[in-house]
Amino acid sequence: SLWSFSNHLQNKVLPSIKNNKSIRISSILSRKRNKGKIDNKNIKWFFNKKDFFKNNHSDYVYISSINSKHYQDCRDVLNNKKNVICEKPICLNVKQLSILKNIAKKNKVKIFEMAQYVEHPVFNKIKNIIKKKKFGKILYVQSAFKVPLYKNKGFRFNAEQGGGALYDTGFYPISILYTLFKSKRMQIIKSNIVHERGVDISGDLFCRNDMDVYFDLSWGFKSNYQNYINILCENVSIYVNFIFSKKIFQNAIIEIRDQKNNKVIKIKKSNQINLAFNKYLTSTDKYHNEKLQESLNILKIIEKIK
Repeated sequence: SLWSFSNHLQNKVLPSIKNNKSIRISSILSRKRNKGKIDNKNIKWFFNKKDFFKNNHSDYVYISSINSKHYQDCRDVLNNKKNVICEKPICLNVKQLSILKNIAKKNKVKIFEMAQYVEHPVFNKIKNIIKKKKFGKILYVQSAFKVPLYKNKGFRFNAEQGGGALYDTGFYPISILYTLFKSKRMQIIKSNIVHERGVDISGDLFCRNDMDVYFDLSWGFKSNYQNYINILCENVSIYVNFIFSKKIFQNAIIEIRDQKNNKVIKIKKSNQINLAFNKYLTSTDKYHNEKLQESLNILKIIEKIK
């Protein structure tokens, strides 16, 4: 089932779901019906939660409401013993997610935060390179996600609705502390958040993990587009552009740079949204618990610097 019919869902997620043979949309909860995007007589449309839960026979509910509603929406779904996949940020603080975690455990259902970039083959390739330690110790990681979003409109520029760059673009570079490097302890050396009209529009974080790797992370709105990671090892640097957000189908390259050569590793085109869905829908308890812990760790950092 689809909970809310946001623009992001319609433009990016829905085209992937339609082409995924493992998924069948059974129902949609929305304030209004949109026949332009979905005109399928087998899909039931609901306009209030009571009717939605009374007639819901789905296995998973995908939540794409605004950030400030995620916690309560997830809670409603979990209390009705349905599995949840929620767009990031799944909650606005650790306390909220801890409550959801307990509800999910009690009702024997799962809850995932949609972080599709983690399932793209380029990300898994980087993980393998890091794991093998082929290029020596990792010393320094720089990553940024910035977008040319200038109009002060929509929930992203409304703090009461859970807006702000930190929860939006900031989530991604901060998340690599745990999705890519599996950090156990973090020392925040320096952080800075820039506010405008009551909402944060950019930020940066300099920190170090328990493996003595330094991270220089930045994010924001109202900026030239940036979406990359650069990993400095003892012998080379590993650079990937478009590491986080991608087109629905997009290939990728990993550049291995040293003083003499620039080796390129090509990664085949993949739909990271569908890869994420397939992973969640067939997940083991171990994978689910690992992903939930990652989400908790990301929120802990966000809370500390917010």
